[in-house]
Amino acid sequence: MSGVQNSRHETEPGGGQEATSIRADVATAIDDVVGGPVLVVGSHPPAGRDLDLLAKPDDYAAISRWLDAAGFVRWRHTWARFGEPGVYGVELSSTDRWRTTRHDASSLFTEPEPIAGFRNLLSPSPATVLLLAARGTVTRRGRITEKVARRVSQALERDPGAWTVAEERARDLGMGGALHLLREAFQASRPLPAGARAAGLARVLRHEGPLGAKARILMGARPRRLRPAIISFSGLDGSGKSTQVSQLQECLRQLGVTSEAQWAGLKTSSRLRAIVPLLDRPVGAGRHTPRSHDRLVPTALLGSSVGRHAWVFVVVGVNAVHLWRLVLRRRLGSKVLIFDRFSPDTMVKLDLHFYRSRHIDIRWQRRLFTLLSPKPDVGFLVEVSSHVAYSRRQEQTPEELGTMSELYQEQVARFRLHRLDGTQAADALGERVAVAVWRGLR
Repeated sequence: MSGVQNSRHETEPGGGQEATSIRADVATAIDDVVGGPVLVVGSHPPAGRDLDLLAKPDDYAAISRWLDAAGFVRWRHTWARFGEPGVYGVELSSTDRWRTTRHDASSLFTEPEPIAGFRNLLSPSPATVLLLAARGTVTRRGRITEKVARRVSQALERDPGAWTVAEERARDLGMGGALHLLREAFQASRPLPAGARAAGLARVLRHEGPLGAKARILMGARPRRLRPAIISFSGLDGSGKSTQVSQLQECLRQLGVTSEAQWAGLKTSSRLRAIVPLLDRPVGAGRHTPRSHDRLVPTALLGSSVGRHAWVFVVVGVNAVHLWRLVLRRRLGSKVLIFDRFSPDTMVKLDLHFYRSRHIDIRWQRRLFTLLSPKPDVGFLVEVSSHVAYSRRQEQTPEELGTMSELYQEQVARFRLHRLDGTQAADALGERVAVAVWRGLR
């Protein structure tokens, strides 16, 4: 990572010490490239899993250039570095979003406190801590986290009069309503009910201050997207998908990105068959007629080409709806949804069970599923040979695994999957996955 090694801190041997040294090196390098005060919003370096900064526009640009040159990868306001001795992130914000027509938000830099070992990296004053927390409370629609509550408590311990000072500065920034919402949420014994949070958000516009600034603050409460970002891992059983899911979750956690893991398997529409038992009754059969049973196709449709094709359409629809339900299910706070099996795996199973095994021409059903199914924002195919997969898990025959391996190759272009060699070391793959995910997130 260029620019980090020539810092004022010595590199310390050992895993934990090396990570601490790199965090200090990054902070020192940033301290050197800026020309004025930059606020460290979170933990002071070298502590903490990341570095959270607020800078004026010129310093924001200088820090951004350094991070890009040093090999950090950007997603939204966070630049991340992956590799040994671990992941490290820098969350960078500019005072541009605080500006009003008359004020440049320089009041946020009033009375900062020094941080040992740094010239330009400073700790915000207690009043500024409250203003920063207030803006975040609007973004979270009236909710405060334990971390925010702890920071507010610490700010008030440092200066019991911080509320009054923050209210004075809030007027010029259009932050009066946001600060009131923070105070109400902080002093409540439990999370504010939905009605109180909605009323608090409405007060953001009613409080005094520049209308444009208040509207911009309130816009932060709008959801960025209707669903979390989708990351998927596909491949044969035993390819190592679950390991990569776990590693990615931990990597995102270290960067402060909340995620949830989800497994999605093929739905065979067995519930529908149970609800409509006539589907499993042979056409024209009497009470004592023996039944021919198929695990996936109802008995009444087995003898009809039209019936078999119609049933595959039903299975396609059921699976598309099932996947969308998993994607759109209400989740509080999860920014990323990581699937162990997803739409590509369902397509493989459709081809395997209906086309390869039962010789049903499913070209139209295949096209319909491609059109209807949710697509991953970043998808991976973890590739291993059928022999390797069978040596790891003996749940399917080598022949079936070989057929599935061929079918997975067809999904790479259809779902724009990144190929991963599942025989490589899991840690090495994990770094490639993390970089690809960070670049591909929206």
